[in-house]
Amino acid sequence: MVVATFQREMGTLGETHDDGGILALVKETASGFSQLVADHIRLARLEMTADAKLYVRDGVMLAIGSFIVAAGYGLACIAAGMALSRVIGGPLAFACLALLHLIVGVIALVMIARRMKNVQLMQGTKNEVSRSMSALTTTTRSH
Repeated sequence: MVVATFQREMGTLGETHDDGGILALVKETASGFSQLVADHIRLARLEMTADAKLYVRDGVMLAIGSFIVAAGYGLACIAAGMALSRVIGGPLAFACLALLHLIVGVIALVMIARRMKNVQLMQGTKNEVSRSMSALTTTTRSH
């Protein structure tokens, strides 16, 4: 049905306009489409670079902060274990501290994993491609 309509339109265009006009329109459309695709690729490239830089920066800051916290935390745990060992004995004091740390560590890992799942990469590119596809399908259906 669409093909028949397109062929009829092409036939009427050919009768009223010369073939050079139609070819020029086709070339212009192809050029515009290729420019659109190139723009989307450029946007995706820029967005991937920005996202990668953000992840690397956050990862480095997380590693540095983790190292500093781990050193201080280790010293605090030794002090707490020594203090508790006077009350409940050495092995039990360190076992209680280890259990506490395992629970807190698992909770922290779950929270970080959830946060990472919610990050949506290249959202701008997705939106632009979606807008372009909507515009292309709308104009295709209207003709």
